[in-house]
Amino acid sequence: MKKTMKRGVLVLAAGVTLLAADPAYVGTWKLNPGKSKMTGDTVTIGSAPGGMTTFSSQGFSYQFKLDGKEYPMPDGGTTSWTATSATVWDVTNRLNGKVTNTYHLVQNGDVLQASGKMMKPDGGSMDFTSSYKRVSGGPGLAGTWMSTEAKPPVTTLQITSNGANGVMLKDDTGAIGGGQFDGKDNAALGMGAGSKVTFAYRKIDASSFEVTTKIDGKPMYVDVYSVSADGKTLTDTGTPTNAKQEGFKLVFDRQ
Repeated sequence: MKKTMKRGVLVLAAGVTLLAADPAYVGTWKLNPGKSKMTGDTVTIGSAPGGMTTFSSQGFSYQFKLDGKEYPMPDGGTTSWTATSATVWDVTNRLNGKVTNTYHLVQNGDVLQASGKMMKPDGGSMDFTSSYKRVSGGPGLAGTWMSTEAKPPVTTLQITSNGANGVMLKDDTGAIGGGQFDGKDNAALGMGAGSKVTFAYRKIDASSFEVTTKIDGKPMYVDVYSVSADGKTLTDTGTPTNAKQEGFKLVFDRQ
């Protein structure tokens, strides 16, 4: 009887130890837009040979025509732009033939308003809006624009352990990524499957880890996820590798 009870206590203690060993960042987190910093990034739109237009932002560049046809993007997806008037444009991005997001752009002088939808795996969507001011260039859409306001959908982020030395991340858009803390590239999963996007993970300590996002093997962003001392807040500090001055900060509250 005593031996049985002792074994039971040991098993229980082992279970408690395993639960307590979960890293601080494991859990479900909800974006807090009021505490986040999501502006200051720039977009440059200009002309290119052959009647093409160039889009470039933080090292992500592609060319297209305003004819509603699909043109390739570096991440493996496609984009189609349509000019519905001299100051209004509609953009649809696709991956594997499926719409991933849409944008409705309206220019008013040196202000560019953007509204759009992010698609979800279940067929639904989430709305977002943003505003840009002209930094240089013109007239029309051509020039460099800097974001001054951003209203993203309030999404949740789920972080789970991936084995004994790894992590898995999933958000409401169906974007999934995960791997071991070994610095090796891992393909995007979920709605990002089949793209040229990869993620490499590195553990910093028990409450933080780093993710390097690459597109077609080229490093694009370095995100550091860290949990506050009280365990209630997760902060994603992102730095574009090609525009470090345009870093962002996303703050999430534990659910």
